[in-house]
Amino acid sequence: MKKTRILLLIAQDGFGFVNQAEALAKGLSQLKIDNELIRYTENFSEKLIVNYQPTVVVGVGSWHSYPELVNIPKNLGFNVMPWFVSDDKVDNYINELNQLDYFLTTSNYCKSIFVRDGIEEKRIKVIYEAVDPDFWKPIDDNKFLELISISDQHIELPLNYDLKKAKAENIPILFTTGGDATNKGSQEILQALALTDKKIKWIYLIKTWPSPGSFRRGIEELNLAIKEHFWERIRYISGEFSREFMRNLMNICDIYIACSRTEGFGLPLVEAQMCGKPVITMKATSTQEVVIDGVGGLVCPSIETVQGPRADIHGLSVVLEKLLLDRELIVKLGTGGQQFARNNFSPQVIAKKFLSSI
Repeated sequence: MKKTRILLLIAQDGFGFVNQAEALAKGLSQLKIDNELIRYTENFSEKLIVNYQPTVVVGVGSWHSYPELVNIPKNLGFNVMPWFVSDDKVDNYINELNQLDYFLTTSNYCKSIFVRDGIEEKRIKVIYEAVDPDFWKPIDDNKFLELISISDQHIELPLNYDLKKAKAENIPILFTTGGDATNKGSQEILQALALTDKKIKWIYLIKTWPSPGSFRRGIEELNLAIKEHFWERIRYISGEFSREFMRNLMNICDIYIACSRTEGFGLPLVEAQMCGKPVITMKATSTQEVVIDGVGGLVCPSIETVQGPRADIHGLSVVLEKLLLDRELIVKLGTGGQQFARNNFSPQVIAKKFLSSI
């Protein structure tokens, strides 16, 4: 019997695809399945695939990368299993995808996009991404908290400068991360925060990827905060940081919040739950698939607009106020979410589901 050898061929665009492949590879290794990771870059050579002689090549990326992730290994004579994420619209390679026996995608939401745009439903199987609980876990790093805080005993600074002080005073810290925060729903979140009781204290930490677009939309969000007279509660962090840095940021927060306008899986929402953080999201896109209302977080209603789904502002303000005022509920949902995430998204769990699908 031929030994199973799985080659994970990763799209060049998007570092998230590397994380997706690495987490699955860890699960496969735990199950004693041979696997190899190769990223399609300028230095890519077809010999890398030929030399490994895989049983199946798993193309990890977006449908945009169909030529590199499917055609190349297929033309070399290898079995191919794409694991594709969709975006707002699939407008190419539809015929090609319909000629595959089937392919994988990362959520039922992504599947619905593929089907809506012309892919036969029978061609698609859903396999969620994996998240490593050995890395994404609760940690208590006071040194990091000190490094990210700005304080001066001689000057009264806004509290969003001094997160260490906020922690000491039990002021809840909300956190959102993404390429840009707008797509993660930050504008709806700010509008909802404006509707909560003004007596409730909170800080909103927003981490974005540095780009002209994210900076431009960040100005829109800060203008919203200025309009609502709580700009001093907002802390922006923009930059390229290590996974360890991001894990520390996640562990600083009390509540992770993302009402994503588009989302193929919702990786940070699972990472937050692995770290024992309750999550607030909305009933739309893929986020509702990875957060169970009342188990690992709270799910608010959404509305449909001509631009796509958006969080219902009033409904979001209700769940925000509920969680901000209830420290015991924060702990309860954090504990429940951590168990749920470990049971459903750990590498070995996803690897077993993956193997049963190929």
